[in-house]
Amino acid sequence: MNKLLYAKLAASNLRKNRQNILPYLLSCIGTVMMFFIMASISENEGLNELYGADYITTITNFGVFIIGLFSVVFLIYSNSFLVKRRKREYGLFHILGMEKKHIAFILFFESLYMGVIALAAGVGLGILLYRLMFLILVKLTGIEGTFQFHFYGSALSDTALLLAAIYLINFLLGLRQIQKSEPIELLKGDQFGEKEPKAKVLSVLAGLITLGAGYYLAVTCESSLEAFTTFFVAVVLVGIGTHFLFSSGSIALLKAMKRNKRYYYKLNHFTGISGMLYRMKQNAAGLANICILSTGVLLVVSITVCLWAGVENALENRYPAQVTIQGNDMTDEQIENGLQVIRQSISDQGVDLEDTADARAIYATVYREGNSFSVPEGSADLVQLRSYQGIYLLTLEDYTRWTGKALFLEKGTVAVMPESRKDSFPYDTVQIGGRTWKAEEKTDDVMQMDGEDVIESTYLIFRDDGEVQEALNDLGRTQYLGKSWTYYMNFDLSQEEQIEAGSKIRDALSAAGLNVWVEIREQERPGVQAMYGAILFFGIFVGLLFLMATVMIIYYKQISEGYDDRKRFQIMQKVGMSKREVKQCIHSQVLTVFFLPLITAVIHTMVAFPFVLKIMRMLNFSNEYLFMAATGVTIVVFAVVYVLVYAVTARSYYNIVEE
Repeated sequence: MNKLLYAKLAASNLRKNRQNILPYLLSCIGTVMMFFIMASISENEGLNELYGADYITTITNFGVFIIGLFSVVFLIYSNSFLVKRRKREYGLFHILGMEKKHIAFILFFESLYMGVIALAAGVGLGILLYRLMFLILVKLTGIEGTFQFHFYGSALSDTALLLAAIYLINFLLGLRQIQKSEPIELLKGDQFGEKEPKAKVLSVLAGLITLGAGYYLAVTCESSLEAFTTFFVAVVLVGIGTHFLFSSGSIALLKAMKRNKRYYYKLNHFTGISGMLYRMKQNAAGLANICILSTGVLLVVSITVCLWAGVENALENRYPAQVTIQGNDMTDEQIENGLQVIRQSISDQGVDLEDTADARAIYATVYREGNSFSVPEGSADLVQLRSYQGIYLLTLEDYTRWTGKALFLEKGTVAVMPESRKDSFPYDTVQIGGRTWKAEEKTDDVMQMDGEDVIESTYLIFRDDGEVQEALNDLGRTQYLGKSWTYYMNFDLSQEEQIEAGSKIRDALSAAGLNVWVEIREQERPGVQAMYGAILFFGIFVGLLFLMATVMIIYYKQISEGYDDRKRFQIMQKVGMSKREVKQCIHSQVLTVFFLPLITAVIHTMVAFPFVLKIMRMLNFSNEYLFMAATGVTIVVFAVVYVLVYAVTARSYYNIVEE
């Protein structure tokens, strides 16, 4: 056969199947555009010369990886819908005399056409929108400078290689389907799976167990470090549980509806449930993926928007004062020398302090189980991380110097101060090593030694240095190198003056040979804003990708069901069902399971809320009310979009059925 014939047949097939091909092609163009833009931004050399560029380049490089990985999974998965819908067409070619190798040639040219169109259109749109996206990134991050917009050949080559790999995999998968199928199987390929499935009890139990395990990790998580280390495990468990429950649980739900005679024996319910039941096995995976992607949209958008809106909260948590001096393993003499240098520098500058705080404590890493603190041995596993904590040991003198308040303690008594007022210590005693101390809970103060800690900490206040040393002995530390020292200072100065004053103090401490570091909040602000702005930019990209994938899967699910149901509804109209009744049946059928993914995604998001909030503490964010508001608004907006998608896809479904 003439090779040009295959090329012409491929072009004709794409035109005739545009209802199925066009959404997939648009998704390819969208993913190519996003990948090319992110790759071009990551290649922009002008960013390297700016303050906060390290944060931006790290996040954009991570974005390139995530978008590339997601594109491979999403476009290969979406292509499976096309293969299913076009099996009949390939079978017809076979019946008309074409060999499988001829069909393979047609498939090759179709892949070539779509790949070239997707690459050209995606890169073209990427070039047009690159400048706009870069300016949005600059606006979100607050970076300043002069930027040049170059065309980066490496971004184009990476994009072309990624797309070529995706289409090659899709071509090979399509070829495999053709090679292993007989003509009659291809002709009836989209009708397979019509046998009513059984609700497998073991699958339902497996889904409940894995989903419950994922929820348990999220609900019982006690620290930011534990949340960070178990997050991936929880996500995998919830994802597996969701797939199990949608594949077997949805069948069990439909069978339960069928057993309810009052509900089932109504025209719209009878037709919809019986139609969905026999093919739920093949559609359950689509529903599960819609649920998982919807959860991804809700979490990614709410987290990134919240972080960007809460940049001031993050700054204040990470840098509690305008200027902070910190040192480790310092003696009291070194600390006093440092204070003299600081006071002299302030006096030389002629500036006035508004307030100060002098925090001195001995820090130790321990395992906490209830009221017991002990020294960890060896490396911590995931179970031990649940009790991984830090403790700060202070004397009454240290406490008074820090807070300016007096506190009385009897001998053998320890004042216990949780890091947050929301925490509590509901015990009458404290066990440190093998010794028991009387406990006195104190929650009227909030003490933070180093801003927001990655792991939770507890402050233990003793009468004097002798009792502190006894506690250290009980922990197995007979001597310590020195204290952790943090000195907080706030001035009545402008932002520029704060930076100037803090820089001079830093220079003075450095000249005195003191091993401390100085953090100036306003000097660090651009870096934090750059990081959070880049995170928001990344979140917008990933959120749009997830949303596009969600809409795509919903659309193909509705289209597939429309073609599957068309003949059935046509027969029912011939035996007396009106068009109005058909519409009611369609409406009932779609509504029965269509909103299950949304409801389940909202439940997943609500369960993950405290879990994610603990992880966000590692980015110095702790405003749970802002996160709650952002999550609520995101759920409402996404639900509106979901309803709109339902309205459009239900109309497409009805149009197919009525053809």
